[in-house]
Amino acid sequence: MRVVIEFTGIARMLTGQSSVDLELAPSDTLQQVVISLAKQFPALVGEVFEKSGESLIPTNVFSLNGEKIIHENELTFKPKDGDKLILLSLLAGG
Repeated sequence: MRVVIEFTGIARMLTGQSSVDLELAPSDTLQQVVISLAKQFPALVGEVFEKSGESLIPTNVFSLNGEKIIHENELTFKPKDGDKLILLSLLAGG
């Protein structure tokens, strides 16, 4: 299955991209999304993701399709095919 990750704020600056498509297995969770992004974009580690590359720094969240906020303690959430995950920093102004 495929999900779209949209980068905003510092994540966009660090990756140099506005979005990326990720291929996931149907059983993959948001933690696998974070791990994949940390490997693909190591500049995010220590800034958006914890130094382990396996979880979000608590000031960062995912927005699921612009409808629901998913925090760092909800990384067991399983996205669905076609979902858009927007990576947001709570420290960024609006």
